[in-house]
Amino acid sequence: MNLQELQVVAPAAFSDTPAPHVSDRYQHVRTADIVEQMMNDGFTIKSASQQKTQKRTAGQEAFQKHRITMRMPTDNGDTRKLGSIFPTVNIVNSGNWSSTFIMAVGLYRLVCENGMIAPFGAANETIKIRHDRINEDTQAGIQRAIDAAPGLFGFADMCQGTNLSDGDVRQFAREAARLRFDIDAEDSVDDLMVNGLLQVRRSADAPSDLWSVFNRVQENGTRGGFRIPDANNRLRRVRERRNIVADTNWNQGLWDITQDWASRLN
Repeated sequence: MNLQELQVVAPAAFSDTPAPHVSDRYQHVRTADIVEQMMNDGFTIKSASQQKTQKRTAGQEAFQKHRITMRMPTDNGDTRKLGSIFPTVNIVNSGNWSSTFIMAVGLYRLVCENGMIAPFGAANETIKIRHDRINEDTQAGIQRAIDAAPGLFGFADMCQGTNLSDGDVRQFAREAARLRFDIDAEDSVDDLMVNGLLQVRRSADAPSDLWSVFNRVQENGTRGGFRIPDANNRLRRVRERRNIVADTNWNQGLWDITQDWASRLN
């Protein structure tokens, strides 16, 4: 994706001014300037999205929250062994004060020969950037992101070598379901939620090691498509997760669950 294509998908990234209602103390950060700086440093744009406007925010498209995923200018010999994964930085920003400017370190995975990407989203570290120190903090954040990449590969490799029993696999998915569907600790998790999160979309994710199970649960929780009971016990179809904040929280929370399981079993 180039800058022209990015402007079509996420026009708010190119806004020169903040929303009219924000305080004079708010220092606007033009996301496209940061993206261009990172491209000069060797990053490439892999994907982008922008939050849709609701009725109450109609006409505010130029200031909506948006997310841009950029591939780091690094390579690692483990990418093929781990399923063609590569490290990324997710940039989240808005021009209406609905989001601070953040850079979230993460992983993306190429999942088939045509290059389709399964999002891992934000993985293990969120770097917040102060609007009044954008130049200094951004450059430091870029370097921290690059420095964090080897640790992401190392953790993924460890998870691939961590085997789970059938009971462990379902317990992992049960914990993930509580996060994904916001289920209180005193409430039970329906088996349809567990089964939906564990469905195998491709043979490479069928094994029961922690890395494969994480991949399955993450993608199913993001893409949805399976049915679970609602509050009235009627089956409803789980929709694809498109909200930027909810998707980021889901990915970071699931990464935390995976880290907890890895520490327990290694």
